[in-house]
Amino acid sequence: MWAAQYYKHKNPRHWLSSSGLGAMGFGLPAAMGAALAKPDAIVVDIDGDGSFMMNIQELATIRVENLPVKIMLLNNQHLGMVYQFEYEYGDGDSLHSYMGNPSNQAQVFPDMLMFAEACNITAARVTKKVELREAIEKMLKTPGPYLLDVMVPHQAQVLQLIPDGGTFKDAIKGAQ
Repeated sequence: MWAAQYYKHKNPRHWLSSSGLGAMGFGLPAAMGAALAKPDAIVVDIDGDGSFMMNIQELATIRVENLPVKIMLLNNQHLGMVYQFEYEYGDGDSLHSYMGNPSNQAQVFPDMLMFAEACNITAARVTKKVELREAIEKMLKTPGPYLLDVMVPHQAQVLQLIPDGGTFKDAIKGAQ
């Protein structure tokens, strides 16, 4: 949803999205289809870690078919939108949106780079915002599939948010 709000696409038919309809797992298969439909295009799946985990087995398909899909994984170790709704509407109680290792919260778990390695896909991790631009440039220049694991604080929310049953006039806005 961050990409939907902030990515500046200029041409028609250069954007695929489930449009926030809760289609968790939509991104990677949609990117694979786009790569098949436009083999000469650079296709980037901007995905959350929860959504990515829904279809992680497709890394094997990407490798077997040699699809040049670039995966920019926004990894907050949580089901981000679920956490956000729990925070906004559940008095800050988080029922089970944490996806990391509860016995070692400092550990990145699961380690997405290991999944990429298992499928012989080039991968890198970014932990600092200052590293991001260079990492994206490297991802885009690297031939074939690529996974860029971008660590994001789980408290970062997607705002503006329209609450359940609300309209645009009820939107929850963040700092602009």
